Amino acid sequence: MGSEARTVRTSILRLGLGALGLSVAFGAAGLRADAEGVTRIQQSDGTVQVYRDSHLRLVGKTLWITSADHRGRLQVVNGACSFAGELQRCLTDAVTLHQHGRTHDIAIDHGTVYLNLSDAAQVLPHSGQQLAPRNVLVAFRTAHGTYVSVRGALDEAPQ
Repeated sequence: MGSEARTVRTSILRLGLGALGLSVAFGAAGLRADAEGVTRIQQSDGTVQVYRDSHLRLVGKTLWITSADHRGRLQVVNGACSFAGELQRCLTDAVTLHQHGRTHDIAIDHGTVYLNLSDAAQVLPHSGQQLAPRNVLVAFRTAHGTYVSVRGALDEAPQ
């Protein structure tokens, strides 16, 4: 892939993730959501945006992260999973942004999703931090160097 094509793909990714973030931010300003999800996006140039009140829903092996205004959705598909006690750890297989009637596949370098579907807090491996009951932690790096993390409570029971 040529330099110009990479630049275009990077711009599209930044616009897409930025738009998801803007949707979350504007939705949070105009609507009060019951969700506790926080999305953090750090671009490869070091700029960071933090957005609150995203909705988190688990359907099978897919985690849906929806902006507070429901205009943008990030689809995180989990792959191979293992358990550390009650804590489930899954590798991220695919990430897709759904916004404005369009779908954009996001090339990821690597990613992990931690799921605590139990009724008690669980300690994250190799960390003293706990993941609260019915909470998730998502962290992935795109192929273009953008880091995305999401942490929060599931809006409803997994399906």
